[in-house]
Amino acid sequence: MTMFPEAVPIIHQEVNHIPNLVFTSKLALEVRDDVDLRILKKLGSLSKEVIGIIRVNDEFNTKLPSSLGRFNKTIVLLGPGVGISWLKYVMSLTNTIIGFTLDSLMRFTKIRPSLLNIPSELFIDPVIDANDVMVVPKALPKVVIDWLMDYVDSGGDLYVLVRGDSINDINLLMHSRLVFTYDVRLAELYNGIIKGSFMGGLKINVGAKCRFCDNASNPLCLLTCPSVDLVREVGVE
Repeated sequence: MTMFPEAVPIIHQEVNHIPNLVFTSKLALEVRDDVDLRILKKLGSLSKEVIGIIRVNDEFNTKLPSSLGRFNKTIVLLGPGVGISWLKYVMSLTNTIIGFTLDSLMRFTKIRPSLLNIPSELFIDPVIDANDVMVVPKALPKVVIDWLMDYVDSGGDLYVLVRGDSINDINLLMHSRLVFTYDVRLAELYNGIIKGSFMGGLKINVGAKCRFCDNASNPLCLLTCPSVDLVREVGVE
């Protein structure tokens, strides 16, 4: 049986409504500063693993919010504006996952992951942080895909933020531990499909219409491709 990575929806700190998620067991909150205690209490009442995500792209003027300690896990996403000192600092923290933007990761692709002593969990946001403007590339460079697959092959758990079809390698997503998305409804639909939690006897096939899924019936294409067909098959006994 093929195993697919679970999708983790990301909501923003200013969220007014916490979504009701049935098939989704993990939820991420992207934060900029300390989180309101009321939001933390609401998140805690969901009986889900809640992951905090914070972006760091200033070497000297950034301080991690104390409220990050209230999350089940924290992802510290390092941009190109920070150096090796921040990498070492994040690696020293407990219950914390290192993250890289694409342009930040590119600095390390000439060194094999095993030689960087990166922990067993790694988060990737395939975006270029150009003067605080997020630019999504058309595709990941082959050197980046090869580096990430090397990391997975060496035993690392890869977490990938999906931004449209910029992750142009379905095999990389298949080998990821978790896939993150800002589309909450799409994450819930995808998780429902891969967990087979729909009504008894009901099967949903995903037909892709994108440039790298090659018309494969792969649920991950639901998160990456701009156009897919969902076909319901009802079994009759």
